Amino acid sequence: MRNEISINDIVWPCELSTSLKKNLLSIASLKFEITPLGGSPKNPFSGDICYLFEGIAVLCTSTPNTSTTVGGVIGPQDWFGVGGLDESFRPIYTTEEVVPVVLMAFPNKLLLKLAEQDNEVFKFLFYIAQKLLKKWTQTAATVIHDKEMRIVYYLLELRVLHPKKDDVIPIIKISQQQLSFLSGISRPRVNEVLKELEVAEEIEIARGSLRIINLPKLSARLNNLNVSMRDPRLFIS
Repeated sequence: MRNEISINDIVWPCELSTSLKKNLLSIASLKFEITPLGGSPKNPFSGDICYLFEGIAVLCTSTPNTSTTVGGVIGPQDWFGVGGLDESFRPIYTTEEVVPVVLMAFPNKLLLKLAEQDNEVFKFLFYIAQKLLKKWTQTAATVIHDKEMRIVYYLLELRVLHPKKDDVIPIIKISQQQLSFLSGISRPRVNEVLKELEVAEEIEIARGSLRIINLPKLSARLNNLNVSMRDPRLFIS
Protein backbone atom coordinates (compact mmCIF):
# COMPACT_ATOMS: atom_id res chain seq x y z
CA MET A 1 0.00 0.00 0.00
CA ARG A 2 1.25 3.47 -0.83
CA ASN A 3 2.29 5.80 1.99
CA GLU A 4 0.33 8.80 0.73
CA ILE A 5 -3.33 8.61 1.71
CA SER A 6 -6.10 10.93 0.51
CA ILE A 7 -9.51 11.53 2.09
CA ASN A 8 -11.04 9.46 -0.72
CA ASP A 9 -9.12 6.36 0.38
CA ILE A 10 -11.10 6.19 3.62
CA VAL A 11 -14.67 4.99 4.11
CA TRP A 12 -15.81 7.57 6.65
CA PRO A 13 -18.41 6.55 9.26
CA CYS A 14 -20.85 9.28 8.17
CA GLU A 15 -21.11 12.35 5.96
CA LEU A 16 -18.45 14.88 6.94
CA SER A 17 -17.26 18.14 5.48
CA THR A 18 -14.22 18.03 3.25
CA SER A 19 -12.44 20.44 5.55
CA LEU A 20 -12.87 18.15 8.56
CA LYS A 21 -11.73 15.12 6.61
CA LYS A 22 -8.56 16.97 5.64
CA ASN A 23 -7.97 18.12 9.21
CA LEU A 24 -8.46 14.58 10.51
CA LEU A 25 -6.03 13.22 7.96
CA SER A 26 -3.47 15.88 8.92
CA ILE A 27 -3.24 14.54 12.51
CA ALA A 28 -3.21 10.85 11.52
CA SER A 29 -0.31 8.51 10.88
CA LEU A 30 -0.07 5.30 8.89
CA LYS A 31 0.91 2.11 10.74
CA PHE A 32 1.92 -1.12 9.07
CA GLU A 33 1.20 -3.36 12.02
CA ILE A 34 -0.90 -3.16 15.13
CA THR A 35 2.02 -3.68 17.56
CA PRO A 36 3.13 0.00 17.72
CA LEU A 37 -0.29 0.83 19.16
CA GLY A 38 0.14 -1.65 21.97
CA GLY A 39 -1.67 -4.91 22.38
CA SER A 40 0.37 -7.15 24.64
CA PRO A 41 -0.37 -7.63 28.36
CA LYS A 42 2.71 -5.53 29.18
CA ASN A 43 1.88 -2.92 26.55
CA PRO A 44 -1.93 -2.64 26.29
CA PHE A 45 -3.68 -1.12 23.32
CA SER A 46 -3.28 2.66 23.38
CA GLY A 47 -6.88 3.43 22.54
CA ASP A 48 -6.31 5.87 19.67
CA ILE A 49 -9.08 6.01 17.06
CA CYS A 50 -8.00 3.73 14.22
CA TYR A 51 -9.17 2.83 10.74
CA LEU A 52 -8.14 -0.42 9.05
CA PHE A 53 -7.15 -0.37 5.40
CA GLU A 54 -5.97 -3.96 5.22
CA GLY A 55 -5.67 -7.06 7.35
CA ILE A 56 -7.57 -8.70 10.18
CA ALA A 57 -6.94 -8.42 13.90
CA VAL A 58 -8.48 -9.64 17.13
CA LEU A 59 -9.16 -7.30 20.05
CA CYS A 60 -9.87 -8.80 23.46
CA THR A 61 -10.61 -7.46 26.91
CA SER A 62 -11.35 -9.19 30.20
CA THR A 63 -14.11 -8.19 32.58
CA PRO A 64 -12.80 -6.79 35.92
CA ASN A 65 -11.93 -9.41 38.54
CA THR A 66 -13.10 -12.31 36.37
CA SER A 67 -11.66 -14.62 33.77
CA THR A 68 -14.38 -13.82 31.22
CA THR A 69 -12.95 -12.63 27.92
CA VAL A 70 -14.85 -10.52 25.41
CA GLY A 71 -13.25 -10.53 21.98
CA GLY A 72 -14.01 -9.00 18.62
CA VAL A 73 -12.74 -9.27 15.06
CA ILE A 74 -11.84 -6.18 13.04
CA GLY A 75 -11.07 -5.97 9.35
CA PRO A 76 -10.88 -3.62 6.35
CA GLN A 77 -12.97 -0.43 6.64
CA ASP A 78 -13.52 -0.96 10.37
CA TRP A 79 -13.10 1.87 12.88
CA PHE A 80 -12.21 1.17 16.50
CA GLY A 81 -10.74 2.73 19.63
CA VAL A 82 -13.39 5.29 20.54
CA GLY A 83 -13.70 3.77 24.03
CA GLY A 84 -10.22 5.04 24.84
CA LEU A 85 -11.21 8.71 24.75
CA ASP A 86 -12.30 8.70 28.39
CA GLU A 87 -9.07 8.62 30.39
CA SER A 88 -10.96 8.04 33.66
CA PHE A 89 -12.21 4.67 32.38
CA ARG A 90 -10.13 3.31 29.54
CA PRO A 91 -10.68 -0.37 28.72
CA ILE A 92 -7.48 -2.35 28.37
CA TYR A 93 -7.40 -4.37 25.18
CA THR A 94 -4.89 -6.88 23.97
CA THR A 95 -4.56 -7.41 20.25
CA GLU A 96 -3.28 -10.00 17.84
CA GLU A 97 -2.90 -9.84 14.09
CA VAL A 98 -4.53 -12.63 12.13
CA VAL A 99 -3.67 -11.16 8.73
CA PRO A 100 -1.00 -8.37 8.54
CA VAL A 101 -2.59 -5.01 9.25
CA VAL A 102 -2.28 -1.60 7.64
CA LEU A 103 -4.13 1.11 9.54
CA MET A 104 -4.46 4.83 10.13
CA ALA A 105 -4.18 6.04 13.74
CA PHE A 106 -5.80 9.27 14.91
CA PRO A 107 -4.28 10.26 18.31
CA ASN A 108 -6.90 10.94 20.97
CA LYS A 109 -5.27 14.10 22.31
CA LEU A 110 -5.10 15.66 18.86
CA LEU A 111 -8.69 14.63 18.14
CA LEU A 112 -9.95 16.32 21.30
CA LYS A 113 -7.93 19.43 20.50
CA LEU A 114 -9.46 19.48 17.02
CA ALA A 115 -12.93 19.08 18.57
CA GLU A 116 -12.42 22.33 20.48
CA GLN A 117 -12.18 24.08 17.12
CA ASP A 118 -14.76 22.08 15.17
CA ASN A 119 -17.88 20.52 16.73
CA GLU A 120 -18.26 18.23 13.72
CA VAL A 121 -15.60 16.02 15.30
CA PHE A 122 -18.25 14.87 17.79
CA LYS A 123 -20.47 13.71 14.92
CA PHE A 124 -17.53 11.72 13.59
CA LEU A 125 -16.97 10.09 16.98
CA PHE A 126 -20.68 9.46 17.57
CA TYR A 127 -21.11 7.42 14.41
CA ILE A 128 -18.03 5.35 15.14
CA ALA A 129 -19.34 4.66 18.65
CA GLN A 130 -22.79 3.66 17.36
CA LYS A 131 -21.35 1.05 15.02
CA LEU A 132 -18.98 -0.31 17.66
CA LEU A 133 -21.75 -0.49 20.27
CA LYS A 134 -23.79 -2.90 18.16
CA LYS A 135 -20.82 -5.14 17.42
CA TRP A 136 -19.46 -5.29 20.96
CA THR A 137 -22.88 -5.63 22.61
CA GLN A 138 -23.57 -8.62 20.40
CA THR A 139 -20.19 -10.09 21.25
CA ALA A 140 -20.81 -9.64 24.98
CA ALA A 141 -24.23 -11.30 24.67
CA THR A 142 -22.63 -14.29 22.96
CA VAL A 143 -20.31 -14.95 25.91
CA ILE A 144 -23.13 -16.45 28.02
CA HIS A 145 -23.71 -19.25 25.51
CA ASP A 146 -21.96 -22.62 25.23
CA LYS A 147 -18.60 -23.09 23.57
CA GLU A 148 -20.06 -24.39 20.30
CA MET A 149 -22.31 -21.35 19.83
CA ARG A 150 -19.45 -18.97 20.61
CA ILE A 151 -17.01 -20.64 18.23
CA VAL A 152 -19.57 -20.75 15.41
CA TYR A 153 -20.38 -17.07 15.95
CA TYR A 154 -16.72 -16.11 15.63
CA LEU A 155 -16.21 -18.35 12.60
CA LEU A 156 -19.04 -16.54 10.85
CA GLU A 157 -17.65 -13.14 11.85
CA LEU A 158 -14.34 -14.21 10.31
CA ARG A 159 -16.16 -15.44 7.21
CA VAL A 160 -17.59 -11.93 6.76
CA LEU A 161 -14.01 -10.71 6.34
CA HIS A 162 -13.20 -13.41 3.78
CA PRO A 163 -15.63 -12.79 0.89
CA LYS A 164 -16.09 -15.44 -1.76
CA LYS A 165 -14.25 -14.75 -5.02
CA ASP A 166 -14.94 -16.45 -8.35
CA ASP A 167 -17.16 -18.99 -6.59
CA VAL A 168 -14.16 -20.34 -4.65
CA ILE A 169 -14.65 -21.15 -0.96
CA PRO A 170 -12.32 -18.78 0.91
CA ILE A 171 -9.59 -19.98 3.25
CA ILE A 172 -9.96 -18.40 6.69
CA LYS A 173 -6.48 -17.87 8.08
CA ILE A 174 -6.68 -18.30 11.83
CA SER A 175 -4.99 -20.71 14.21
CA GLN A 176 -6.67 -22.57 17.04
CA GLN A 177 -4.60 -20.53 19.47
CA GLN A 178 -5.97 -17.31 17.95
CA LEU A 179 -9.51 -18.67 18.14
CA SER A 180 -8.88 -19.48 21.78
CA PHE A 181 -7.63 -15.93 22.38
CA LEU A 182 -10.66 -14.50 20.59
CA SER A 183 -13.32 -16.62 22.28
CA GLY A 184 -11.84 -16.98 25.75
CA ILE A 185 -12.21 -20.75 25.41
CA SER A 186 -9.23 -23.01 26.09
CA ARG A 187 -7.40 -24.37 23.07
CA PRO A 188 -8.34 -28.03 23.78
CA ARG A 189 -12.03 -27.04 23.89
CA VAL A 190 -11.65 -25.03 20.67
CA ASN A 191 -10.09 -28.08 19.01
CA GLU A 192 -12.95 -30.22 20.30
CA VAL A 193 -15.60 -27.96 18.74
CA LEU A 194 -13.73 -27.68 15.43
CA LYS A 195 -13.39 -31.45 15.19
CA GLU A 196 -17.12 -31.84 15.78
CA LEU A 197 -17.86 -29.32 13.02
CA GLU A 198 -15.45 -31.13 10.71
CA VAL A 199 -17.12 -34.48 11.37
CA ALA A 200 -20.46 -32.81 10.60
CA GLU A 201 -18.91 -31.77 7.23
CA GLU A 202 -19.46 -28.07 7.90
CA ILE A 203 -15.79 -27.03 7.93
CA GLU A 204 -12.42 -28.32 6.75
CA ILE A 205 -9.45 -27.82 9.05
CA ALA A 206 -5.88 -27.21 7.90
CA ARG A 207 -2.78 -26.03 9.74
CA GLY A 208 -3.34 -22.39 10.70
CA SER A 209 -6.53 -22.10 8.66
CA LEU A 210 -9.94 -23.56 7.89
CA ARG A 211 -12.70 -23.43 5.29
CA ILE A 212 -16.45 -23.31 5.83
CA ILE A 213 -17.70 -25.87 3.32
CA ASN A 214 -21.37 -25.92 4.32
CA LEU A 215 -22.30 -22.35 5.15
CA PRO A 216 -26.10 -22.86 5.44
CA LYS A 217 -25.68 -25.75 7.87
CA LEU A 218 -23.11 -23.93 10.00
CA SER A 219 -25.18 -20.73 9.96
CA ALA A 220 -28.23 -22.62 11.24
CA ARG A 221 -26.38 -23.23 14.50
CA LEU A 222 -26.96 -19.57 15.35
CA ASN A 223 -30.74 -19.89 15.08
CA ASN A 224 -31.09 -20.02 18.86
CA LEU A 225 -28.81 -17.03 19.44
CA ASN A 226 -30.29 -13.56 19.87
CA VAL A 227 -28.52 -11.64 17.11
CA SER A 228 -30.72 -8.54 17.24
CA MET A 229 -27.70 -6.23 17.59
CA ARG A 230 -25.58 -7.80 14.85
CA ASP A 231 -26.12 -10.96 12.81
CA PRO A 232 -22.88 -11.82 10.93
CA ARG A 233 -24.86 -14.02 8.53
CA LEU A 234 -26.35 -10.88 6.96
CA PHE A 235 -22.91 -9.58 5.97
CA ILE A 236 -21.48 -12.71 4.35
CA SER A 237 -20.84 -12.55 0.62
